[in-house]
Order: sequence, then C-alpha cells, then structure tokens
Amino acid sequence: MRTGILAHSFSSAFAIYQAVKDVPGQDVFIIVSPPPHRSALSSHLANLARFVVTSLKGLDLDPLRLFANGRLIFLRGPLHDPASVDILKKMSLDLGLHKTGVIYRDVTIKAFRLGILNHHIGILPGYRGRSVLEWSILQGDPVGVTVFFIDTGIDTGARILLSEQVDISAYKSVAEAKEYLFNLDQVFFRKALALLTDSEPSFQLNDGTGPRYFVMSKLFQGVVEQLLQTNEKPSAPQGS
Repeated sequence: MRTGILAHSFSSAFAIYQAVKDVPGQDVFIIVSPPPHRSALSSHLANLARFVVTSLKGLDLDPLRLFANGRLIFLRGPLHDPASVDILKKMSLDLGLHKTGVIYRDVTIKAFRLGILNHHIGILPGYRGRSVLEWSILQGDPVGVTVFFIDTGIDTGARILLSEQVDISAYKSVAEAKEYLFNLDQVFFRKALALLTDSEPSFQLNDGTGPRYFVMSKLFQGVVEQLLQTNEKPSAPQGS
C-alpha cells in the first residue's frame, strides 16, 4: 500500500513516518505543502532547515534516504492546486494521512484510491468540531480518539476505521491532555495502517447525528480545568 503523509511541516510528518514506516506492506511518502497565507519559498526554506536539523540530530539517515529515494515531495502550491493534484495522481497513492491545517477539497481526496485518514481527538459521531475534548469532559462523556476517512465537511466522513477511549486522568490541564491526545496520532495511524493492511476492515458509521461543537467559552474552560485538577465528573443538573 502506497501511503502519503500530508503535512505543512517536515518535522511533524517525519514523526509519523518513523512510527509507520515498518508496518508490513507499506510504502510511505512524505508530502509537504505550504500552509495557507505563506509563500512556498519561505515555507520550504523553513522545512529545509528542519530537514537538516533532523538529519544531524543523532546522525539520522532516514531523512536523507527519503530524499534520495524520491519519497520526500515538496509541493509548490496548496493541495487543491491543479499542479499538486496532478503530482498526487501520478504517485498512484492508495491512502493519505492528514497532518495539515486545512480542510481538503474533493479533488484532493479523490487523488487517493482509498481516501485520507484523520486522527480526531473526540469520539465520533457524538463529538465533532472544535474543543471536543473540553465538551466531552464538561458533559461527563468518554474522551478518546477516532480515526476516520474524511470528506469535505467538518468531521463528517462516514467511515470510521478506529475509535477508542483514552485515559487522561494523569493530566491536570486541558493543554497537557490535548498535547497527549494529539501526539497519539503516531500510535493510532500505525494501528489504522495495520488494520487496512492485514484484513478487510469493518467500518463504523459516522452518521452525522452528533452536534458540531465550537470553541468553548473561557467560563466553561475554567470549569473543565477544575474538573481535570480534581478528577471529578460534573454534577447532573437538578431535576434531571
């Protein structure tokens, strides 16, 4: 299976690459595109610096091997740009792993035979959108990670490949808990690739019944921080 890690930063993509490169049956590429509102030149210069630092750190030869073997691709434009889409199609990629900061257009998603997987720090279909960790805690619901095939909406892709609850009781702030969950992308992408490689996976349905959440207010954020620090569940409203 030919898998492309889609990212704006070489460093973030390389961390995922190291976690999934030895999954049996995988042929892994890193595809770096400039982020919105930043020129390709400044973006690629920054990534070149990251590439050099990563190579020199611990004398790691993997970045150099990626480059030498044509597995490190720098796109000049956004992922939906016709020239970028043409490159993706010519690479004959089966699967994409999402590590950018953009919502993908249909033309980009269709450049991958199977689609693009996202690592979402919420349990779908119940929690989609923003601040889903905070809303889960506030409402006394499980916290976890969902890996699903995206569409052009906000966490509305219908095929859920993997969904698991995650214990965050060791973390006493939202920032710490979020960092922990976001860094699990390497673990969950590896699990997802193993499922897709080893068997015919059965998908859970993301039926769109859950509400879309938005950024939580500072007042509610303070309540969530207190709940994390005391490791308590919110009290049920009176009369419920």
